[in-house]
Amino acid sequence: MNPLLKDHIAARLPDSKAGKVVNGSIRRSSAIVDFDLALDDGEFVLRQVAKQIESCIAKGIFPPGSKLPGERSLARQLNRSRNTIGAAYQMLEDKGLIRRLPQRGAFVCHASLTTSSISWGDKISRGAHLLDEPVLELLAHSRLPSFRYPLSAGSPCLSCFPMVPFRAAMNRVLDEEPLAALGIAPTQGQAKLRQAIAKLDGVEPNRILVLSGAQEGIDLLARCLIEPGDYAVVERPTFPGAIQSLRAAGARLLQWEAGLWSAEQLERLIIGYSPKLIFTMPTFHNPTGQTMSRDQREAVLDLAARYGVPIVEDDVYSRSTLGVPVPSSLRDLDKRNGVIYISTFSKVFAPGLRLGWLVASPHMVKQLSLIKMRANLFTEGLQQLALASMIRDGSFESHVNTLRKAHAALRSTAIRALEGNFTYGELEWLVPHGGLYIWCRAKKPAAVEPALLHAEELGVTVAPGRAFFADDPDDNCFRLCFTSLDAADLHDAIAILAKSWHLGQL
Repeated sequence: MNPLLKDHIAARLPDSKAGKVVNGSIRRSSAIVDFDLALDDGEFVLRQVAKQIESCIAKGIFPPGSKLPGERSLARQLNRSRNTIGAAYQMLEDKGLIRRLPQRGAFVCHASLTTSSISWGDKISRGAHLLDEPVLELLAHSRLPSFRYPLSAGSPCLSCFPMVPFRAAMNRVLDEEPLAALGIAPTQGQAKLRQAIAKLDGVEPNRILVLSGAQEGIDLLARCLIEPGDYAVVERPTFPGAIQSLRAAGARLLQWEAGLWSAEQLERLIIGYSPKLIFTMPTFHNPTGQTMSRDQREAVLDLAARYGVPIVEDDVYSRSTLGVPVPSSLRDLDKRNGVIYISTFSKVFAPGLRLGWLVASPHMVKQLSLIKMRANLFTEGLQQLALASMIRDGSFESHVNTLRKAHAALRSTAIRALEGNFTYGELEWLVPHGGLYIWCRAKKPAAVEPALLHAEELGVTVAPGRAFFADDPDDNCFRLCFTSLDAADLHDAIAILAKSWHLGQL
């Protein structure tokens, strides 16, 4: 072996791997690798050099990332021109085995560059791995259009969508203000939509940030408020999107029992862990459909103010009330500027339009807008301006009233189907007074997952209960959306679900 290469290789390898130099060879484990060159003139020399170095790379003598001998030094030791050694290195670089960097030398590339596709799994950040991928995949899979009876996703009754007023509003915007609709728009949202929402909600326009759905608002707040290791209070159960966004930001989640909404439990969590925020859905809670009372809301606000903990109020269902009076939102009851409010048009208009909003202090709106800019420099205009027009002319509120009547009828259909297909003692559920869901639970431990899988094979999907728990999930639960199908299909879907349930319990 050439002395320079011998010394260079030994220097690059740890003692435990380099072994001993025996008769001009490197002894590594049980193999002996020779680097003896019979150098002839011409191209054959550079090919020999390239072949020997390639062999050393393949055998791990030159591991990925190691530096090869310098061209000048190797040329001097071999008594050949530097151009010859440079040409040999060029051959290796052309094959993707090495990479030459100006002023630094030649380095061995990772083997995956030449033998296989890149391993993307190794590139994913630790933060991304915090997501509970099986849950997300399960929910996404259950929403595929191939299922005839999708009861898993939260969609309002789309047959009620006000197509004529919406189309008229779109055309009106294109006729009257095409540049505003199709040009660059503010990150905070179209001014006309912010003004329309402000009037609808009774707040100032500068406190509103337009979102592409409520999920974006939750994600922005998680990134803005949470440092890795911070605690955050969420309800048990709660919206899976909140769990994922908060965990992705590095939060450790504390569960607060939904439905009970005990001030004593919440205070213990605050005192014990000093959480960075409280995430709550107090009106027609997802998934249970329950609503926090006025007294409970005031107690929560008092605790949050006393200990200086911000509240994130996810209020996407209050406009979907089915006839009962809705208590004032935490935002409206708040006197200390401690609530950030999130809502959406997805649950009363159409989920595919992806329009929501957030209400916070102007300072927070500015901060959240800066974070939003990292992924989305500006928002679209056409749909925002069309919706603003519908809010102003009253057609949006008229649609909401129509939708409530349709949802009330579908709720009655769903309850009758549950009562007619499940025997007493099998299943219990909460009759919702708003929202889109019925939360069901087996009265005793049951084979819920096999039943749901069998129902899926027959085209019926529901959201499994475990998706809604940050920790220690209750597998005896599931959530069904009663507003996504017409009455006939809804009845048939629940009958199929019951049949699968009974087969699963055998």
